[in-house]
Amino acid sequence: MTTDPAEAERRRAARRRHLQQRQTLVFGILITAMLAVALVAAAVWSNVIPSPFARPFSSPEPTEAATANAPCPPADALPAPFNEITANVFNATDQTGLAARTASGLAQFGVVISQEANYGGSFEGVANVVSGPRGLQAAYTVVELLPGATVTLDGRDDATIDVVLGGAFSEIPAPEAAPVDPEVPLTPPPGCTPVEVPEDTGAEQEAPVAEEATER
Repeated sequence: MTTDPAEAERRRAARRRHLQQRQTLVFGILITAMLAVALVAAAVWSNVIPSPFARPFSSPEPTEAATANAPCPPADALPAPFNEITANVFNATDQTGLAARTASGLAQFGVVISQEANYGGSFEGVANVVSGPRGLQAAYTVVELLPGATVTLDGRDDATIDVVLGGAFSEIPAPEAAPVDPEVPLTPPPGCTPVEVPEDTGAEQEAPVAEEATER
């Protein structure tokens, strides 16, 4: 049986077109899928959509148990006079000038600013006020100006406090809008740990010396 060369060529051309169409369809599907994956990955990376691998228990919500290690303010202590508080202000964010602005805001209340500087780390909360046992009254007084701030105890022996500003911090309120009532005792956080404040015996030790100098 003799095949018409023209017919054979038409059949070969039809097969080539069919193969090309199938290849175009397959490559089109692959390219579309790759673009979709890239778009989803970009959205997850930029936090537009949540990651499917995020574990909700990795960042638990604060609870009362979380404050169990927080030190308590002195029992029934009233807010400390602002002009008797000495504070260091540290910026733990990438906001330029935050420590200086906050130090200026605290100074309007009378707080004595010892230094202001960038912090060697980051903090995501409102603020962390660090003090030794002698500075807890001052720390909790300043926290009254920083709703949501925490207090952390360290081993320093004086009453100076460190105010570490975090990413959730906004600003110090104006003195006329201050929420601090000097007649209302400081409120301890739930589950806090009582701290024994060392007695300041300096005045007692200096008194006999003063009397002796008078007698001489």
